[in-house]
Amino acid sequence: MLKVPLEELTKLVQDKKHIGSGSINFEILEKLGVFILRDAIDSNRIKYYLNHFKKGIGSGFLKKTQHHLTEIKIENSNPLKSIAEDPDFIKICSSFFDGNVGSDNIRIVRKDKDNFAPVFLHQDTCYQIGGFQRYSLFIALTDANSDNGGLILYPGSHNFGYLGDAGEINEEILPKNYPRILSDLSPGDVLVMHSAIWHKSSENLSKKDRIYLEIHIQNIDEPTTSIEICGSRRSNWRMTLNEGEIFKNSRVKKIQSLYKEIDDLKMKLGTNL
Repeated sequence: MLKVPLEELTKLVQDKKHIGSGSINFEILEKLGVFILRDAIDSNRIKYYLNHFKKGIGSGFLKKTQHHLTEIKIENSNPLKSIAEDPDFIKICSSFFDGNVGSDNIRIVRKDKDNFAPVFLHQDTCYQIGGFQRYSLFIALTDANSDNGGLILYPGSHNFGYLGDAGEINEEILPKNYPRILSDLSPGDVLVMHSAIWHKSSENLSKKDRIYLEIHIQNIDEPTTSIEICGSRRSNWRMTLNEGEIFKNSRVKKIQSLYKEIDDLKMKLGTNL
Protein backbone atom coordinates (compact mmCIF):
# COMPACT_ATOMS: atom_id res chain seq x y z
CA MET A 1 0.00 0.00 0.00
CA LEU A 2 1.19 3.49 -0.87
CA LYS A 3 -0.13 6.73 0.49
CA VAL A 4 0.76 10.01 -1.22
CA PRO A 5 -0.43 13.66 -0.94
CA LEU A 6 -2.01 13.33 -4.37
CA GLU A 7 -4.05 16.55 -4.33
CA GLU A 8 -1.06 18.70 -3.34
CA LEU A 9 1.19 17.04 -5.92
CA THR A 10 -1.35 17.50 -8.68
CA LYS A 11 -1.86 21.20 -7.93
CA LEU A 12 1.88 21.86 -7.90
CA VAL A 13 2.44 20.07 -11.20
CA GLN A 14 -0.51 21.74 -12.92
CA ASP A 15 0.86 25.18 -12.03
CA LYS A 16 3.70 25.40 -14.57
CA LYS A 17 5.50 28.17 -12.69
CA HIS A 18 6.16 25.65 -9.94
CA ILE A 19 8.04 23.38 -12.31
CA GLY A 20 10.32 25.76 -14.16
CA SER A 21 11.64 29.32 -14.27
CA GLY A 22 14.88 31.29 -14.46
CA SER A 23 15.87 30.52 -10.86
CA ILE A 24 15.48 27.45 -8.67
CA ASN A 25 12.66 27.41 -6.15
CA PHE A 26 14.22 25.14 -3.54
CA GLU A 27 10.96 24.73 -1.64
CA ILE A 28 9.40 23.24 -4.77
CA LEU A 29 12.52 21.19 -5.52
CA GLU A 30 12.32 19.68 -2.05
CA LYS A 31 8.64 18.78 -2.49
CA LEU A 32 8.73 17.55 -6.07
CA GLY A 33 12.35 16.45 -6.41
CA VAL A 34 12.33 18.11 -9.85
CA PHE A 35 12.84 21.61 -11.22
CA ILE A 36 13.58 23.04 -14.68
CA LEU A 37 15.90 26.01 -15.04
CA ARG A 38 15.15 27.91 -18.24
CA ASP A 39 17.93 29.45 -20.38
CA ALA A 40 20.49 28.55 -17.73
CA ILE A 41 23.57 27.94 -19.92
CA ASP A 42 24.86 30.43 -22.50
CA SER A 43 23.86 29.49 -26.05
CA ASN A 44 27.42 29.76 -27.37
CA ARG A 45 28.60 27.29 -24.74
CA ILE A 46 25.77 24.92 -25.69
CA LYS A 47 26.92 25.06 -29.32
CA TYR A 48 30.50 24.37 -28.14
CA TYR A 49 29.45 21.26 -26.20
CA LEU A 50 27.20 20.02 -28.99
CA ASN A 51 29.94 20.44 -31.60
CA HIS A 52 32.43 18.49 -29.50
CA PHE A 53 29.86 15.77 -28.97
CA LYS A 54 29.26 15.48 -32.72
CA LYS A 55 33.00 15.44 -33.44
CA GLY A 56 33.50 12.72 -30.84
CA ILE A 57 30.73 10.58 -32.31
CA GLY A 58 31.93 11.15 -35.87
CA SER A 59 35.52 10.20 -35.06
CA GLY A 60 34.55 7.21 -32.95
CA PHE A 61 36.20 8.74 -29.88
CA LEU A 62 32.84 8.75 -28.11
CA LYS A 63 31.04 5.42 -27.99
CA LYS A 64 27.86 4.16 -26.35
CA THR A 65 28.40 2.23 -23.15
CA GLN A 66 28.00 -1.50 -23.69
CA HIS A 67 24.67 -2.89 -22.44
CA HIS A 68 23.31 0.62 -21.81
CA LEU A 69 20.48 2.13 -23.84
CA THR A 70 21.55 5.79 -23.80
CA GLU A 71 24.84 6.36 -21.94
CA ILE A 72 28.07 7.64 -23.47
CA LYS A 73 30.91 7.95 -20.96
CA ILE A 74 33.24 10.94 -21.14
CA GLU A 75 36.97 10.59 -20.48
CA ASN A 76 38.83 13.22 -18.46
CA SER A 77 40.60 14.58 -21.55
CA ASN A 78 37.32 15.32 -23.34
CA PRO A 79 36.40 19.03 -23.75
CA LEU A 80 32.87 18.19 -22.57
CA LYS A 81 34.30 17.83 -19.06
CA SER A 82 34.88 21.60 -19.07
CA ILE A 83 31.22 22.01 -18.11
CA ALA A 84 32.44 21.75 -14.51
CA GLU A 85 34.31 25.05 -15.05
CA ASP A 86 31.51 26.81 -16.93
CA PRO A 87 30.56 30.03 -15.06
CA ASP A 88 26.83 29.50 -15.68
CA PHE A 89 27.03 25.96 -14.38
CA ILE A 90 29.05 26.95 -11.32
CA LYS A 91 26.45 29.62 -10.56
CA ILE A 92 23.75 26.94 -10.51
CA CYS A 93 25.81 24.61 -8.33
CA SER A 94 26.70 27.30 -5.82
CA SER A 95 23.10 27.21 -4.54
CA PHE A 96 23.46 23.57 -3.46
CA PHE A 97 25.18 22.10 -0.38
CA ASP A 98 26.04 25.55 1.02
CA GLY A 99 28.17 26.20 -2.04
CA ASN A 100 30.38 23.15 -1.52
CA VAL A 101 29.70 21.03 -4.57
CA GLY A 102 31.48 18.18 -6.30
CA SER A 103 30.70 15.57 -8.92
CA ASP A 104 31.44 11.89 -9.39
CA ASN A 105 30.10 11.50 -12.92
CA ILE A 106 29.72 13.51 -16.12
CA ARG A 107 28.25 11.74 -19.12
CA ILE A 108 26.12 12.07 -22.24
CA VAL A 109 22.70 10.43 -22.41
CA ARG A 110 21.38 10.48 -25.93
CA LYS A 111 18.73 9.19 -28.27
CA ASP A 112 18.77 9.50 -32.05
CA LYS A 113 17.62 7.73 -35.22
CA ASP A 114 19.70 4.65 -34.37
CA ASN A 115 19.24 4.65 -30.58
CA PHE A 116 15.58 5.35 -29.98
CA ALA A 117 14.25 2.71 -27.57
CA PRO A 118 12.31 3.70 -24.43
CA VAL A 119 13.98 3.47 -21.02
CA PHE A 120 12.08 1.70 -18.23
CA LEU A 121 10.92 3.35 -15.00
CA HIS A 122 13.76 3.46 -12.46
CA GLN A 123 15.63 5.57 -9.92
CA ASP A 124 19.35 6.36 -9.97
CA THR A 125 20.08 6.10 -6.24
CA CYS A 126 20.54 2.33 -6.39
CA TYR A 127 23.37 2.73 -8.91
CA GLN A 128 25.33 5.31 -6.87
CA ILE A 129 27.81 5.14 -4.02
CA GLY A 130 27.54 7.46 -1.03
CA GLY A 131 24.94 9.63 0.66
CA PHE A 132 21.30 10.00 -0.30
CA GLN A 133 21.08 13.73 -1.02
CA ARG A 134 22.29 13.98 -4.62
CA TYR A 135 21.06 15.44 -7.90
CA SER A 136 21.49 14.98 -11.62
CA LEU A 137 21.58 18.13 -13.73
CA PHE A 138 20.53 17.36 -17.30
CA ILE A 139 21.72 20.13 -19.64
CA ALA A 140 19.79 20.05 -22.90
CA LEU A 141 22.15 20.33 -25.89
CA THR A 142 19.19 19.83 -28.24
CA ASP A 143 15.43 20.01 -27.90
CA ALA A 144 14.27 17.29 -25.52
CA ASN A 145 10.56 16.55 -25.41
CA SER A 146 7.93 13.84 -25.70
CA ASP A 147 8.50 13.53 -29.47
CA ASN A 148 12.16 12.58 -29.24
CA GLY A 149 12.20 10.63 -25.97
CA GLY A 150 12.56 13.32 -23.31
CA LEU A 151 12.51 12.37 -19.64
CA ILE A 152 9.23 11.60 -17.88
CA LEU A 153 9.37 12.18 -14.12
CA TYR A 154 7.20 11.16 -11.19
CA PRO A 155 7.26 14.16 -8.83
CA GLY A 156 7.60 13.51 -5.11
CA SER A 157 8.63 9.88 -5.60
CA HIS A 158 12.04 10.64 -4.05
CA ASN A 159 10.22 10.66 -0.70
CA PHE A 160 10.09 6.86 -0.87
CA GLY A 161 13.90 6.82 -0.67
CA TYR A 162 16.03 3.91 -1.81
CA LEU A 163 13.74 1.06 -2.85
CA GLY A 164 15.99 -1.82 -1.79
CA ASP A 165 16.93 -3.11 -5.23
CA ALA A 166 17.76 -2.03 -8.77
CA GLY A 167 15.64 -2.59 -11.85
CA GLU A 168 12.36 -1.68 -13.49
CA ILE A 169 9.85 -0.16 -11.06
CA ASN A 170 6.28 -1.42 -11.23
CA GLU A 171 4.32 1.69 -12.22
CA GLU A 172 1.04 0.01 -11.31
CA ILE A 173 1.73 0.37 -7.57
CA LEU A 174 1.09 4.13 -7.89
CA PRO A 175 -2.41 5.65 -7.99
CA LYS A 176 -3.72 5.72 -11.56
CA ASN A 177 -3.98 9.50 -11.55
CA TYR A 178 -0.50 10.08 -10.13
CA PRO A 179 0.86 13.21 -11.87
CA ARG A 180 3.79 13.04 -14.25
CA ILE A 181 6.09 15.73 -15.53
CA LEU A 182 6.73 15.43 -19.27
CA SER A 183 9.88 17.52 -19.46
CA ASP A 184 10.05 19.83 -22.45
CA LEU A 185 13.50 21.40 -22.74
CA SER A 186 15.16 23.72 -25.22
CA PRO A 187 18.94 23.95 -25.67
CA GLY A 188 20.41 25.62 -22.59
CA ASP A 189 17.63 24.56 -20.23
CA VAL A 190 18.67 22.44 -17.23
CA LEU A 191 16.54 19.75 -15.62
CA VAL A 192 17.42 19.35 -11.93
CA MET A 193 16.43 15.90 -10.63
CA HIS A 194 16.92 14.32 -7.21
CA SER A 195 18.66 10.97 -7.68
CA ALA A 196 15.82 9.04 -6.00
CA ILE A 197 13.10 10.37 -8.34
CA TRP A 198 11.35 7.69 -10.37
CA HIS A 199 11.79 8.49 -14.04
CA LYS A 200 11.73 6.95 -17.49
CA SER A 201 11.75 8.04 -21.14
CA SER A 202 9.55 7.16 -24.06
CA GLU A 203 10.58 6.01 -27.52
CA ASN A 204 12.18 8.62 -29.75
CA LEU A 205 9.36 8.76 -32.29
CA SER A 206 10.74 11.65 -34.34
CA LYS A 207 14.23 10.04 -34.52
CA LYS A 208 15.67 13.54 -34.01
CA ASP A 209 18.65 13.90 -31.68
CA ARG A 210 17.84 14.15 -27.97
CA ILE A 211 21.08 14.88 -26.20
CA TYR A 212 21.61 15.67 -22.53
CA LEU A 213 24.95 16.51 -20.96
CA GLU A 214 24.33 15.05 -17.49
CA ILE A 215 26.35 16.09 -14.45
CA HIS A 216 25.77 14.32 -11.16
CA ILE A 217 26.32 16.68 -8.22
CA GLN A 218 26.80 15.98 -4.53
CA ASN A 219 28.34 17.49 -1.43
CA ILE A 220 32.01 18.08 -2.16
CA ASP A 221 32.91 16.07 0.96
CA GLU A 222 31.36 12.88 -0.41
CA PRO A 223 34.24 10.33 -0.62
CA THR A 224 33.43 9.63 -4.29
CA THR A 225 33.85 13.26 -5.40
CA SER A 226 36.35 13.25 -8.27
CA ILE A 227 35.59 16.75 -9.63
CA GLU A 228 35.52 19.77 -7.33
CA ILE A 229 33.12 22.32 -8.79
CA CYS A 230 32.89 25.02 -6.12
CA GLY A 231 33.59 25.53 -2.42
CA SER A 232 36.14 23.82 -0.19
CA ARG A 233 36.75 20.17 0.52
CA ARG A 234 37.39 19.39 4.18
CA SER A 235 36.94 15.62 4.52
CA ASN A 236 39.92 13.27 4.28
CA TRP A 237 37.72 10.34 3.21
CA ARG A 238 38.18 9.25 -0.41
CA MET A 239 36.88 6.37 -2.53
CA THR A 240 37.77 5.79 -6.17
CA LEU A 241 36.70 2.13 -6.28
CA ASN A 242 33.78 0.94 -8.38
CA GLU A 243 31.20 -1.65 -7.36
CA GLY A 244 33.15 -4.47 -8.97
CA GLU A 245 36.17 -3.62 -6.85
CA ILE A 246 34.24 -3.08 -3.61
CA PHE A 247 32.28 -6.33 -3.55
CA LYS A 248 33.84 -9.77 -3.34
CA ASN A 249 30.38 -11.16 -4.06
CA SER A 250 27.09 -9.46 -4.88
CA ARG A 251 23.87 -9.87 -6.82
CA VAL A 252 25.46 -8.24 -9.86
CA LYS A 253 28.53 -10.47 -9.69
CA LYS A 254 26.31 -13.55 -9.39
CA ILE A 255 24.31 -12.49 -12.44
CA GLN A 256 27.51 -11.82 -14.41
CA SER A 257 28.83 -15.22 -13.40
CA LEU A 258 25.58 -16.86 -14.48
CA TYR A 259 25.70 -15.22 -17.91
CA LYS A 260 29.30 -16.35 -18.32
CA GLU A 261 28.30 -19.92 -17.48
CA ILE A 262 25.50 -19.72 -20.06
CA ASP A 263 27.90 -18.38 -22.72
CA ASP A 264 30.44 -21.11 -21.92
CA LEU A 265 27.73 -23.75 -22.17
CA LYS A 266 26.63 -22.40 -25.55
CA MET A 267 30.21 -22.60 -26.80
CA LYS A 268 30.47 -26.22 -25.68
CA LEU A 269 27.21 -27.08 -27.38
CA GLY A 270 28.30 -25.26 -30.51
CA THR A 271 25.18 -23.13 -30.77
CA ASN A 272 24.41 -19.43 -30.90
CA LEU A 273 20.99 -19.83 -29.29
